[in-house]
Amino acid sequence: MRKVVMIFAALAATKVWTQDRFYRSVMQDALVQAYRERAAQLCQKEAQKPGKSGLSAAWLSPTTAEVTIGAPGMDVALWDLDNPLWEVRFRHPHLVLTANGGARTRCAYDLVFGLASLSGR
Repeated sequence: MRKVVMIFAALAATKVWTQDRFYRSVMQDALVQAYRERAAQLCQKEAQKPGKSGLSAAWLSPTTAEVTIGAPGMDVALWDLDNPLWEVRFRHPHLVLTANGGARTRCAYDLVFGLASLSGR
């Protein structure tokens, strides 16, 4: 009887894991499809600003796009809860685009505020 219970527990855990992975995959694909064009436009504008890398043409067709939680390049500590940028760093979803234009550059598009920020790798 113990083996039967263990098998059912393993099957239930596998089902939950599979559903979670499927849900995350579908949601990431939907967010990338919905926001990729707008993010690329804002990344291109950001790259054209003075003092930036000047890779504006590279953002016309970014090589990769992924959804992350939190801005990857912000300098905010996890324990610094009073920092006004804490939510942006650790809670807001970001669409991170990567371009190959000489140097690998990343652009994080904040899906909540609609802002883009460039960072080199």
